[in-house]
Amino acid sequence: MPPGSVAYGAEYSAQAAGDLLIDGALWQRMVNQQYRLGTAVDRWIETMERAHADRTAAGIRAGEAVRTRADQALIASIGGPRRDRRPSEESTDDAVHAVCRAVAEAAGITLPDPPRGHATDDRTDPVERIAAHARIRTRAVRLEGQWWREDAGPLVGYRAKSGAPVALLWRRGRYEAVNPASGLRIRVGGGNAEEFEPRGVMFYRPLPDRPMTVWRLMRFSVRGAAGDVRNLLIGGLVTVALGALVPLATGQVLGGFVPRAEKSPIVQISLALIVAGVVAAAFMLLQNLTLLRLEGRLESTLQPAVWDRLLRLPTTFFAQRSTGELASAALGISTMRRVMSGIAPTILQAGTVGVMNLALLLYYSASLALAVVAVLLVVSGVFLGMGLWQVRWQRRLVESENKLNNQAFQTLRGLPKLRVAAAENFAYAAWARGFAHSRDLHQRTGRIKNLTQVLDSVYLPLVSLAVFMLLAGPARGSMSAGAFLTFNTSVTMLLTSLTQLTNSLVSVVAVLPMFEQVKPILDEPPEVRGGSAQPGRLSGDLRARDLTFRYGDDGPLVLDNVSLEIRPGEFVAVVGPSGCGKSTLLRLLIGFERPVSGSVLYDGQDLAALDQAAVRRQCGVVLQNAQPLGGTILDCIRGAEPYTPEEAMEAAELAGLAEDIRQMPMGLQTMISGSGAISGGQRQRLMIAQALIRRPRILFFDEATSALDNETQRIVIESTRRLNASRLVIAHRLSTVMDADRVLVMEDGRIVEQGAPAELMAIPGGKLHELVRRQTL
Repeated sequence: MPPGSVAYGAEYSAQAAGDLLIDGALWQRMVNQQYRLGTAVDRWIETMERAHADRTAAGIRAGEAVRTRADQALIASIGGPRRDRRPSEESTDDAVHAVCRAVAEAAGITLPDPPRGHATDDRTDPVERIAAHARIRTRAVRLEGQWWREDAGPLVGYRAKSGAPVALLWRRGRYEAVNPASGLRIRVGGGNAEEFEPRGVMFYRPLPDRPMTVWRLMRFSVRGAAGDVRNLLIGGLVTVALGALVPLATGQVLGGFVPRAEKSPIVQISLALIVAGVVAAAFMLLQNLTLLRLEGRLESTLQPAVWDRLLRLPTTFFAQRSTGELASAALGISTMRRVMSGIAPTILQAGTVGVMNLALLLYYSASLALAVVAVLLVVSGVFLGMGLWQVRWQRRLVESENKLNNQAFQTLRGLPKLRVAAAENFAYAAWARGFAHSRDLHQRTGRIKNLTQVLDSVYLPLVSLAVFMLLAGPARGSMSAGAFLTFNTSVTMLLTSLTQLTNSLVSVVAVLPMFEQVKPILDEPPEVRGGSAQPGRLSGDLRARDLTFRYGDDGPLVLDNVSLEIRPGEFVAVVGPSGCGKSTLLRLLIGFERPVSGSVLYDGQDLAALDQAAVRRQCGVVLQNAQPLGGTILDCIRGAEPYTPEEAMEAAELAGLAEDIRQMPMGLQTMISGSGAISGGQRQRLMIAQALIRRPRILFFDEATSALDNETQRIVIESTRRLNASRLVIAHRLSTVMDADRVLVMEDGRIVEQGAPAELMAIPGGKLHELVRRQTL
């Protein structure tokens, strides 16, 4: 209706109402409005009908897909050939593995063939899954700016449109995208960089499983850096060769051309020396740039490899050493790398210069050269003796600093307990004693270094004085003035190179105590080696046969011929007095300890022959006194896995922790540090949620509900029952085990009674009956 056709608030009039009823324009506008309304309703009905048809068609397609998968499963179950597997899935897996193999080979890593029939997780990226099977650490790399011009090592990249992986390999100053299947190589540049996603995956090369000596560690570090080593050698040799011109030119100019006042040869030699100096400076610049690049390559290879080795060691290794000492030892490898990478070129260059100048000395006067060598040997012996003296105290200093770092770490970690006990002063006094001892060792090594520097500044003029005395005495007249100048310059350069060599050797000797600290990490064999088999998807069947275990060769038996069987989905509880071996049995079942005799079988497979890390990934384990990692609650529940916040909350629901999280202002983003921000019961439920988020096939609980009330404990028991997982629960609170399918009673390292809880409780004087009776008194 046109504006102004309706006047609100106008006085009512019968005549006006009648006029409206006979107004033809008004009726026409009303008809038009009804037509537009009907048209809109018709379009809405058509849209709803099309949506319904689309949903029906999608349901039909989904049903057909389910039918197709069911047919494929039936064909496979009656012995269908392997080609019945979906070609798209197989070809995709093969393509991803081919890309990963190309990147691994470029990084110096041997990638095994992909396992068949192993347990997979659809949420895990195929590249990460392949790396996990090969026990290779990975790191996500952000590709920004002109990333194709910066060498970050071989990478797995992804196509922007299809998401298909490609191998990004460095070649001739930029990256190339390589498709191993077709062999196609495309140089990446500004024109096609947008065809790739701004992310990549880097593979870290692990240390070999065998013990690592210094030589093996050096070979591992420089692998793949042949070009940089070649540039260092070339730069060093050219610099040394040009430096040898100095003594020859000095003798020729001052011994021949200057006395004869020949200006032209002097100018020519001066120009030649200037050009030689410029060339030597250019090669030295090349050498320094190559050294910087080599240091970065070594740092990105060696330090992650040592940490990877540390994380792959068996748990028995960590029981013998403190956290602070291990951290200091592992980080010490970076200090060793800096020292060694700095002195290696110096040793090479100084050694070459020394050999060349020694040859000049022998050429001009063999007798004087031998006398100079004898003096130099004495000087070298003095410096080496000083170095060994310094190492004696340096070794004690490294040990003292590692202990001090560990003491500081333990003090900060246990600060709440120290405050409760009012023992802060005692902790400070203990730290102060260690710090004072460390400073005393610092002063001792400092005094030795000062003495070495004094001798270093004194012996050069003393040796030069000795040479002058030889020429003024027994060797008078044995050489001309020009030959003497050349000989004296060569002696000076030889002494300088000797100084560099001795200082470098002292630095090398000072590194030995650091290597001794990290050597146990390098010598200990990893828990999982290359020949370990994959367990496949576990069903929950677990058996232990005749397990016998002691913590020391001469110690008493902790477990004596223990056997048990847990069927898929069964709830088995283990009870007994303290010290009877319950926790030790659990450690054997998850591979933390190795039995003296007997075996642990998962689905009939011996745990000792399996990849134990792959087995634990399918298990949920909550150990006694387990502590959450620092970070948000979300990070603590999902760890490094790609679970969503919704899935983390579902796990919290199963653990009876969801309501507590909802009451926190920041919810899942609440920060916690160890267990200081949450109660004991919340800590246990957090660890249970962490174990349940993967929906494991086997659950191991060691006093995991000791701090929970009965209602929360009931929630946890019902939640784990719905998972249909095999459960082994160790508990002192016997109300926890009354819902178990079977109860195992242990005493003195043996299983002395087992059966259903009701059956065992019905035995007067039985072990479980007595435990319950004593607990209810």
